[in-house]
Amino acid sequence: MLRKRNRRQPLERLLTARARRVLELAEQEATARGHDEATGDHLLAALACLGEGVAVTTLAGLGVDPGGTRGPAVSAGLGRLTELARQEAAELGHRYVGTEHLLLGLLHEGGTAALGVGLEQAREQVVKVLRGHAP
Repeated sequence: MLRKRNRRQPLERLLTARARRVLELAEQEATARGHDEATGDHLLAALACLGEGVAVTTLAGLGVDPGGTRGPAVSAGLGRLTELARQEAAELGHRYVGTEHLLLGLLHEGGTAALGVGLEQAREQVVKVLRGHAP
């Protein structure tokens, strides 16, 4: 019997160390706030806390401070956001899920209002950062 070659890998195997750390920080943030589930708001706070990585560099290039955002809550849970991040990674042709993909998943799920940047604009900036053309 032939195995399918393009089976989806478990998300845990695709996450970069920094992306795993951001997700851990988001969970800790949710717990600290007394929330049952970590959401996009916690993910954004985790990115601000981490203060480094492609997502943070992307936001800086777009003139956004992840720690200073105001706007409607991003209530989608981390499960939904990480699945969107996986899809974003696949669309960009990446075989990993990094902080940049988590950011794009967040924007895909309504974070554009909270951050004031569009999904396409962020995708373009991610590509610039990855190519080394960002500030």
